[in-house]
Amino acid sequence: MTFKRFVDQATRDLAELYPEAEAKSMAIRLLSHQLEVPEYCYLSEPERNIPAAKQQMLDDALAELLKWRPLQYVLGFAEFGGRKFKVREGVLIPRPETEELFEIIIDDLSEKELDEGQQFNILDICTGSGCLAWSLAAELPGAQLFGCDISDEALRIACKQKVVNTEGTVCRPVFFWADLLGVPPAGLPQFDLIVSNPPYVLESERSQMRPNVLDYEPAMALFVPDEDPLRFFRALHSWAGALLREGGICYFEINERFGGEVVALFGPDSIVLKDINGRDRFVKYIRKA
Repeated sequence: MTFKRFVDQATRDLAELYPEAEAKSMAIRLLSHQLEVPEYCYLSEPERNIPAAKQQMLDDALAELLKWRPLQYVLGFAEFGGRKFKVREGVLIPRPETEELFEIIIDDLSEKELDEGQQFNILDICTGSGCLAWSLAAELPGAQLFGCDISDEALRIACKQKVVNTEGTVCRPVFFWADLLGVPPAGLPQFDLIVSNPPYVLESERSQMRPNVLDYEPAMALFVPDEDPLRFFRALHSWAGALLREGGICYFEINERFGGEVVALFGPDSIVLKDINGRDRFVKYIRKA
């Protein structure tokens, strides 16, 4: 089978589940990954034949996709901030919105020189795959990153990530188990920056989501009860009160429906930030004296 024939056939099959453009993008990414060739080879070498051994791998992977299994789980990685991170069932797949949050933080800190003589501590709460903690560690070599999660599986994956920066090294984040709805573990330092992408999708919003999310990704990382949408943000407010030093900053990803409520919770030193689509998606809070 040729590159073009595989992509055309896989696109037709996947278009039964996904919009056609998305289906084609998935087919091309699958071909590129399994054959270890650039994605543009589909266009530059459309009549190139797929080796028989690779054909079976492609067919098996396509069969998984047709069961609604997410492409990132099939490939074994997700891209975030220009880097690849291991993902599998049990850990939330990084979203574009969280990548936006990462870019906002880096932009905000780009003009801030981290004191070499003073530790700059960052805590990523609900770290999941660790993509945010690792990415911040790579971009902020003067910082010490900490990441916590309630999921043992997520922490196992976060600890196994392999990330390097342009110098070829990264200060490894410290990952630990913690329940955000409980009290912060003893022995933690004061933090200059706290970031979190907590569960914020309402249970009633499940009906708007595809089976590739509902049937495979961890519900505990996504959903909150409709009657208590700010459950995790109240907990974050408590953790910030205990762990954030004066002048420290918090960044949270939020449900677009509750920006005003989250700001009201954190007070006048907090603001809502919009995502690339103009939706209320993040809250920034600075702890003043």
